[in-house]
Formats: sequence, C-alpha cells, structure tokens
Amino acid sequence: MKRVPNVELSDCVLCELCTDLCPDVFIINASDYVAVMELEAYPEEEVDEVIKNCPADCINWQEEL
Repeated sequence: MKRVPNVELSDCVLCELCTDLCPDVFIINASDYVAVMELEAYPEEEVDEVIKNCPADCINWQEEL
C-alpha cells in the first residue's frame, strides 16, 4: 500500500502553508485550488509537518493500493 497526501478542498482556506512548506508535493493548480503532485513516494516528514500545521486541518494521509 502507498500513502498519499489528500486535501479536503471544501475545508481548505488557501493559506498556501502547504505549498510553502512542501512545494515538491503541494501546488496551486490552474483552477486556484491546492493539488497534490503525483509522485512515486512522498516525503513523510515534510507532509507530516504540513498536516500538523494546516490551520484548516484539511490534509491527511490516504492509503492507496
């Protein structure tokens, strides 16, 4: 199983903390929403830091097959 960061867009306040702390994983897409880059593996420590500091508490890990 692969752990992938997930952003609940309905809760996101677009503070851009995630893109500042972890720009290799989180981006603002053309529709002005936070998006998660498709990577083979995600830097767990950096993503955990984003999850811990997100003011909207809208980012979590999701398990994928």
